[in-house]
Amino acid sequence: MKKPVYFLFLIFIQVAFAKNLDTNFLKKRIPQMMDSAGVPGLSLGVVKKGKIVWTKNFGKANLATQKPVNPHTIFEAASLSKPLFAYICLRLVDEGKLDLDKPLVEYVSVDSIERFFLMHKVQDKRFLKITARMCLSHSAGFPNVRTGIVPIVFEPTTDMHYSGIGISYLQFVVERITNKNLEVLAQEYVFKPLGMNNSSFIWQNSFTDRVANGHGSLGQTVGFGVYTTPSASYTLLTNAEDYSKFLAHLLNQEGLKPETYQEMWKVQSTAKTNFLASMSWGLGFGLYETDLGRAFWHWGDLGTAKAYVVGIPAEKDGLVLFANSANGLNMAYSLINMCIGGGTHQFFHVLNVVQYDDPTNILMQQFSKNGLEGVLVSYNYFKVHQKYKLNQALLVVVAQRLLALGRANESLAVAKIGVLEFPENSAAHNVLADAYLRLGKIRNAIGCYRRAYQLNPQNTYAREQLIKLKAL
Repeated sequence: MKKPVYFLFLIFIQVAFAKNLDTNFLKKRIPQMMDSAGVPGLSLGVVKKGKIVWTKNFGKANLATQKPVNPHTIFEAASLSKPLFAYICLRLVDEGKLDLDKPLVEYVSVDSIERFFLMHKVQDKRFLKITARMCLSHSAGFPNVRTGIVPIVFEPTTDMHYSGIGISYLQFVVERITNKNLEVLAQEYVFKPLGMNNSSFIWQNSFTDRVANGHGSLGQTVGFGVYTTPSASYTLLTNAEDYSKFLAHLLNQEGLKPETYQEMWKVQSTAKTNFLASMSWGLGFGLYETDLGRAFWHWGDLGTAKAYVVGIPAEKDGLVLFANSANGLNMAYSLINMCIGGGTHQFFHVLNVVQYDDPTNILMQQFSKNGLEGVLVSYNYFKVHQKYKLNQALLVVVAQRLLALGRANESLAVAKIGVLEFPENSAAHNVLADAYLRLGKIRNAIGCYRRAYQLNPQNTYAREQLIKLKAL
């Protein structure tokens, strides 16, 4: 079969499968994908034509104790908190309590903002013209995280820079407009009306034995957030069954005026710089085009907990997932196409997500299960059976990841094989040098950096390292 025809055939199969959700197949396939991706636990919800057609929980809430995920398990929603807060803000807009284009300093005095939010005097007069629309579309000019004085890094509305600070500023103002904190507002506008009984922006005693632990990329079990103060940016605790109710509510355009939904899903800003460059944002959601029409989306990332939501208003179809793993988004792209279709989903290009069946991911999961021997056995299998098109970057990336995880000895072993396999690859010598340097073997490191620089005089990293080591 010719390649273009085969590709079109695969697309046809994906679309047909997504339109006719085969839950029996998914029940078998998803655990296999989780195993390949290194995802211990997953909570998944699918909405079709505005109705929740399937919610399912898989795997372990805690690998260390082998506690299973069940319908009552709670996950950290991370930044999936933000769209829910955006909806609350738009409810206030419909009620006439908040104007999207009115400077927020007209709702709360500058003195109060300086004392209780900024914790310093306004440093940039552009701060005074920031509006709710700018905060919800990430076009206010704020960076993502505050590290002291809050700067304005670009002229408001001229760019888009994903910003938790902007969401926090709007939360501060909204709580003072309403005289209610975020948890109270969420209960009033979302949780109680939609029957989201397993959701909260703050810790509930009933969550004690129900929250899924986070897990590192190699399966190491860590803790979870116990939030006593609600944050619109990241503290939502929920699961796919509950969040699917919110997703269906949005897709059915309930709770807000039709024109307000159109504002939510209209492009308000587009990133010209930073890691989201070329991506567009509405009010609370990212936006992109699919074969089925415009999609709204958001991702969540707390390091060891990941989440994702997508909705296609024209079809009233959507998906939400929560995972208790640093690898949680590795299988999301395939699940989206298997469950709702739509063709290319652009956000993976900007979030740099490694797919669950990527050979790099497979080797890392083999390391997690079987150590260095597992990596070498799998790599040799790939070579012998030509299962994957092995490029020169594969072992380099694996060695770099092991080094980032503090596994210098294992990184060194993989890097040595990379140099043996591809002796003319300058990057392979770079990472071998990095491993030697981490282990304190300076002379070895210098030798490898020199070889990397000889192979490629444009290798600025090797040159800089040699200068630092006073070897050039």
